[in-house]
Amino acid sequence: MSFTDPVEPVGHLTAPSSPEEFSQGVIGDSVETVSDFLSPSEWVLGAIEFALGVNPLEQAISWFTGEWESYVRCAEMWRNTGRFTQDLATNVRSGNRELDAGWNGNAADSAYVYFDELAKKIDSLDGHFQDLQASYMDVGRAIARGAELIKGLLEQLADQALILEIELTAGTALAETGVGLVAGYGAAVLEIAEMVRTWGRATEAYSAVQDAIDEATVAGGLAVGGLGVVLKDFPEPGRSYDNPAV
Repeated sequence: MSFTDPVEPVGHLTAPSSPEEFSQGVIGDSVETVSDFLSPSEWVLGAIEFALGVNPLEQAISWFTGEWESYVRCAEMWRNTGRFTQDLATNVRSGNRELDAGWNGNAADSAYVYFDELAKKIDSLDGHFQDLQASYMDVGRAIARGAELIKGLLEQLADQALILEIELTAGTALAETGVGLVAGYGAAVLEIAEMVRTWGRATEAYSAVQDAIDEATVAGGLAVGGLGVVLKDFPEPGRSYDNPAV
């Protein structure tokens, strides 16, 4: 007896695509813009380091160093694998129905039960693969969204550094007058405080990214555990049928 599969499972086993949100890298073109903006004017970067005690560009890049794009690509792979198992279960059920239509007896009944349970087990794998997909996507989204927020804060820092330098320059130029000294350096102190607050928001955003990654990692571990239980509990064929006439 020949069987015709209604679907083609291997059609889902394709290479994952490159996620659009990582097309410019994790930090992306916004940091390149800030870097270009700061590089010809080292005094601006110096003003930021003076106010914060750190190099924000180097710090942000170190936060997001890694092949984070691979998480999103792997999420697509888990999704494709789940769809593969669904189609495989469909084919097992289809073949089982065809076999049952032309085969009767105790052995046939045992075979039908076995393949029916096998199809159910294969079909149940998809839910665990979907959970894995969601966990990996959560990591990718946390990185992409966090990087986007921090990029904006870096640009804000660059603007604030320019204002700070102007205020410091004005304070130095007018240092001979009491009013100029207070107006220039006083405003500079306030601007430094704003820069510290802006950098604080960036570090808070990074902490939120870390928390989201930790949560997704835990969820992914649970999905792997559930998948392992299902894989170890696949139905095994029962005893072979002993025909009493033989």
